[in-house]
Amino acid sequence: MDVGDSVTLAAADTIPPGFNPGPPGANLHWDFSSVVMDTSSQLKFVDPALTPYAANFPESNIAVEGLADNLIEGAWAYTTKNSFVFQIDGLAGSYDIFEDVIAHLDPPEIMFSFPINYLDSLQTTSTVDITIQSPEPPADSVRLKVVTSVDLKVDAWGELTTPSWTGDVLRMRDVRTTVDSVWAKLLFFWVFLESNTTVSITYKYMGNNLGYPAFQFFADSSDTQFSGISYLLDAGVGVADHFEAEQLLSVYPNPATDEITIDMRDLRLDTRYAIFIYDMFGKKMEDISTQQELTKLDVSDYPAGVYVAIIRDQDGISSKAKFIVE
Repeated sequence: MDVGDSVTLAAADTIPPGFNPGPPGANLHWDFSSVVMDTSSQLKFVDPALTPYAANFPESNIAVEGLADNLIEGAWAYTTKNSFVFQIDGLAGSYDIFEDVIAHLDPPEIMFSFPINYLDSLQTTSTVDITIQSPEPPADSVRLKVVTSVDLKVDAWGELTTPSWTGDVLRMRDVRTTVDSVWAKLLFFWVFLESNTTVSITYKYMGNNLGYPAFQFFADSSDTQFSGISYLLDAGVGVADHFEAEQLLSVYPNPATDEITIDMRDLRLDTRYAIFIYDMFGKKMEDISTQQELTKLDVSDYPAGVYVAIIRDQDGISSKAKFIVE
C-alpha cells in the first residue's frame, strides 16, 4: 500500500470445523469461504509527518494506523517501503498505564522482500529495548527487552477462496520466537524480574497487487490450534471509493516529461483543495493548497518513475490518480 491508501479487514472469532492450513506445495487450493465475519477494522497508510511521533522515526516513509492496535492502544507503526523491502522501523503509542511509548526495532523487522517467489525464505532477528518511568513506587523505572526471531518461508502457492475474493496467491509461513525480559530499577539498582519465551506461527496468503494479505491467521507451535482469522474486504483510498468513476480526477499528459495538469473539474468540489504528490517510496514531492480546478505543475526535476497525486478538501474527501514521469 502507498501513502493515502487504506485497508478494510474482516475478523472472524469462530474457527470453522475442520479448519487447517493444509500441507505445503505447489498448485494447491484453499477454500475458506465458510469463515463468518464478526467485526471489521481499518488500516490507514499516511504520511508520517502527519502523525504525533514522526520526529522519532525520521527515516520512515509510511505510518500505519491500526496495524499495532493489538499491541499498543492507539498505536502507530512506522515503516519503510521501497522497491525491494517493506519493513517495520518501530511502534509508538500508549501501552497499558504507560503513555507515549516509543519502541524502535533494532534492526528494523523486514516483513516482505521484493520480489517474493515460491520457496523464498527469510530469517531476521529484531530487538526492542525500552526504559519507561514507573508510575508507581517502589520502582523508579521499568526496562523491557523483547527479542523476536522470525523464520519466514513461502511454502506454497495456489488458488485461494475467501468470503470476498478468489485468486492466485503465495502462502507465507511466518514462525516467530519472542523472548520478553523485564527489569525494575529499585534504589538505583536494576533488578531482574522475569523472562518469557513464546513461539507463534502466522499464515499469510498474498496476491499480486492486493497491497495486503488476502487471508491470514495464527497457529500455535504445534500447528493444531488456530485463531485470529482476518481477510481482506477492501483496499483503496478510503473515502475516495465513494466517488463514481467519472468523478475521479485526471492527470495529463501521462506519461509526462516537463509539466502535468491536474484536472479536478469532475470532482465538483466548491472548497479549497490540498494537492499532495508522492513518489512510490512514500516521499512527499509537493504539498499545494488551491481553489483552481486546473492546476499545472512543473515535474521536469522529478526522477523518472511512477507518482501519485492525492486530492483532499476541507471535509477530508479524497481522490487519487497515478502518473508517470519519463
